[in-house]
Amino acid sequence: MPTLSEYAKLSNDPVESAIFDAIITEDMLTAALMFEPMEGNSLVYNRENALPASATHAVGDTWEDSEATYTKKTASLTIVGVQSPLDRFAIATRSNVMDQRAVVRIGMAKSLSRKIAGLVITGEPESVTTEFEGLDSLCRAETRMMAMDDGNIDGPGTAETELTQDRLDAMIDMVEGGLPDALVMNKTMRRKLTALSRVAGSGVVMGNIEMFGHKVRTYDEIPILINDFVTNAEVYNDSGTWPSSTATTIFALKFGKEKQGYTLLHNGPVMTPDFQDLGIKEKKNEELYRMVAYLQGITYSAKYIAALGGIDSAA
Repeated sequence: MPTLSEYAKLSNDPVESAIFDAIITEDMLTAALMFEPMEGNSLVYNRENALPASATHAVGDTWEDSEATYTKKTASLTIVGVQSPLDRFAIATRSNVMDQRAVVRIGMAKSLSRKIAGLVITGEPESVTTEFEGLDSLCRAETRMMAMDDGNIDGPGTAETELTQDRLDAMIDMVEGGLPDALVMNKTMRRKLTALSRVAGSGVVMGNIEMFGHKVRTYDEIPILINDFVTNAEVYNDSGTWPSSTATTIFALKFGKEKQGYTLLHNGPVMTPDFQDLGIKEKKNEELYRMVAYLQGITYSAKYIAALGGIDSAA
């Protein structure tokens, strides 16, 4: 009697001409980011430090001169990229279902976009000089992170503390010029906010709006953007206070230059990164490809970003 293995010799299993996702990190923040093109490799901008002093006067008074002062800020672009080889034998003999070059390029694009999305949260040039400023680092550097444990605006604090509505509201109030454009948090914090909203008499108001073609939860009419690059094991670049933790952070942001909020500077078309065909390796039968973007994260005014750090993320 013929066996299935014999029948298999007369047929090939079909191969779907697509690559399906297995590496997924939810990121609603990237779609909301604002990008600002620039020339050169660094940007210098001035931020108010002190205004000229106004005063009341009587007729005939002697007036004193007073001048404004400013703080000069500099943002330098960093290089974010990925490089991948591809064997020319595979190109010639294994492209009948899917173009091997296209597969490599798709993988590089996904890798680069994920790296940029992660650095928007975790970029820490104080630790890794080649990284651009992420929100966590920027909020601490600009003294815009409130501690969950004591409410002081001096970083994440010294003890992981359970999230409360009062502390979250106080952090949101740090963002000037009306409500922030968004709250950025991970799914753990969204669940904790949802739990707070279910407590009778809590006053927590959570609704839904449409953004990016999806239903998005809101807190007090502020969109909640879920970002799984916000870790539940934050160490805040302070090994003395945070050698290991189950802490996390919630960010409140305005976006873009017009609102003086968090912005990604870039040289070149960041949404279509510089793709380079480097040719054939000298000592291998491989083609070499590189994909690059030139970026830096800044906030034009420190008053339009804030964070609540040191939140206990344990269930």
